[in-house]
Amino acid sequence: MKISTKGEYGFRAMLFVAMRGEEGPVTSAEIAQRQAIPEPYLRQILAQLAKSGLIRSNRGPQGGHSLARPADEVSLRDILVALEGQTTSVDQILSLPCDIEVGTRHCSIREVLLTVKNAVEEILSETSLAALVDRQREILELGIEVPLDLPGSECPGASPLEALVDLGEPAPTEKS
Repeated sequence: MKISTKGEYGFRAMLFVAMRGEEGPVTSAEIAQRQAIPEPYLRQILAQLAKSGLIRSNRGPQGGHSLARPADEVSLRDILVALEGQTTSVDQILSLPCDIEVGTRHCSIREVLLTVKNAVEEILSETSLAALVDRQREILELGIEVPLDLPGSECPGASPLEALVDLGEPAPTEKS
């Protein structure tokens, strides 16, 4: 699965807006500054998210961006599809003919890629923006360091979140 910069920035912007939502609308300048996203590009992304009904944008002195619907009703898949049109680059591969003398209907490569696509779709569909907010708050509260990549053989069969939880160490507490 490959997510473009647009998808990554969209996830980051939506997470930021969701986490700051109780405080009122968030300006694009604040999102851009806090998330290190170029503001002109961010505005394009926010416009796409608004067009897809995920963000509400208001102009004026009290303006800014807020979620158009509750965070528990927005999946990561919704965000990615709004910005990228698809969830995995596997779709492009699946559209190509399988020319290994067996034809598309009998291609083992296609079967594996369909399994990958299904797993990605399932995870993104089942993960809500609210769940991402909760997890982000937990990571910050406990001082969990998220690895750059999933551990190899250390957690066979574990889900990514289980692996991250197992690797997370609580932040040191201050002594009184």
